[in-house]
Amino acid sequence: MSQQIIGIDFSINSTAIAVRKGERLDLFSFVPNYKATLSGFKTHEAIKDLVTISSYQKGSNIKDPMVDQSTKLKNADALSDSIIEAIGSDIFSPKIYIEGFSFGSKGNSFIDLVTFNTFLKVKMIQKWGHVINVVPPKTIKKAYTGNGNASKCEMLRKFIESGEGPFRERLIELDLKREEDFVIPKPIDDLIDAIALTEIFVDLE
Repeated sequence: MSQQIIGIDFSINSTAIAVRKGERLDLFSFVPNYKATLSGFKTHEAIKDLVTISSYQKGSNIKDPMVDQSTKLKNADALSDSIIEAIGSDIFSPKIYIEGFSFGSKGNSFIDLVTFNTFLKVKMIQKWGHVINVVPPKTIKKAYTGNGNASKCEMLRKFIESGEGPFRERLIELDLKREEDFVIPKPIDDLIDAIALTEIFVDLE
C-alpha cells in the first residue's frame, strides 16, 4: 500500500487539502455555499477539473447570540463531515499534517476558527486514530522556501519553480502574478500550503 500523507490548510471559508498516495496527489477545496456563477468562485471554476471543489451548507450569522452560536456549531459539524466524506473513502493509514494557528491570532473570529478546527480534528481521530501532527506556519515556510517569514507570493514562486504535475501547469497557464503586492486568489494560496505540507514530510514516512 502506498504511503498516505494528508496536508491540511484549514480555514472556515477555504479549507485546502492535499492527499498524497505514493506518486499520486489529489487536491480538495472546501467552501461554503458554492455557486459557480458567483465572481468569488471564478478561480475555483478555472481549476475544478484538477481540484475537487466540495461545498458545505453554511448558515448565516444571527443577531441572537444563542442562536448564532448554535448555527456556528452546525456549520462546523457540516464542514468537518464534508471533509471526512470527501477524502475518507480510500484512506486507511494516513499521516495527517495540519497547519497550526498563527501566533498573533486573536478575537472572536479566532475563537470560531478554533471551534471549527477542533470539530475536524476530533472526527479525524475517531476515524483514523491519533495520526494528526500540527505544524507551525513558520515551520512550513522555512522548510519549503528556506524563509520562515515567506509571503504567499514566495510560496507560489517556490511551487512554480520546483513543483510538478498538472496543477502546476494550470497555474502557469493562469499566469498568476507573483509580485509581493499581488493578492493570490482563493483557493490557490491555500492549496499550495497544503501541497507544501505533503512535500515537506513525504521523505519522513
